[in-house]
Amino acid sequence: MLKIIGNNIYHIRGDTDSFDVNLTQEDGSDIGPYTAVFSVKKKITDDAYVFQAPVQNGVVSLTHDMTNDLEAGDYIYDIEVRTPGGGVQTIGPYLFRLIADVTR
Repeated sequence: MLKIIGNNIYHIRGDTDSFDVNLTQEDGSDIGPYTAVFSVKKKITDDAYVFQAPVQNGVVSLTHDMTNDLEAGDYIYDIEVRTPGGGVQTIGPYLFRLIADVTR
């Protein structure tokens, strides 16, 4: 189960989920080709990522292995977008809450 409320993501540990990332300019136009990565850390000041996932064709896919061994609790995420012209934009940071699962 995955819920997105506002920009905060709620995900059950070990579940396989995906969500769309719709990127447009402020005027609503397409931003053109880009690469992007979804990054999760326990705290924003941490050097190491808990996990990262590429944004592929506008979709972030979360696999079982990305979260199955993590401790339930609050994490933080952002999405870094890079355009061919060298532009870099960051969406976030926002809350990524990992919810404990009952069946292990």
